[in-house]
Amino acid sequence: QRLARSAKMLILWLDCDREGENIAFEVLSVCREVNPRMEVKRARFSALISSDIFRAVHNLVAPDENQSAAVDARQEIDLRIGSSFTRLQTLLLQDAFDWTEFLPSDRERMLLSYGPCQFPTLGLIVKREWEIQ
Repeated sequence: QRLARSAKMLILWLDCDREGENIAFEVLSVCREVNPRMEVKRARFSALISSDIFRAVHNLVAPDENQSAAVDARQEIDLRIGSSFTRLQTLLLQDAFDWTEFLPSDRERMLLSYGPCQFPTLGLIVKREWEIQ
């Protein structure tokens, strides 16, 4: 914010994907709090090589609010699905197995978490474990 107060222009250099666009809008909102009139542009590049950097500098664009909104929507959906399925599978499976060797004695604390990113991550862990064995 200190630097944004006196800036005439803000050029956002973040990953060239939706997540980068979303982070750009987070930065933009913080900077606009102290300097609502600053010009804001987005550099789009996909590699850290001179030709891509020069091309990005000479072709600055406005940040894409729709891309950022898409990330916000996906995050909200992930949170709602994760919360719903965590509750569902916890309730369905808490009595189906003997969890005593994995959990504290208080069965009420047993939770089976679900999240869209957990399955691919778990797959990587299992694959690596199989490679080690």
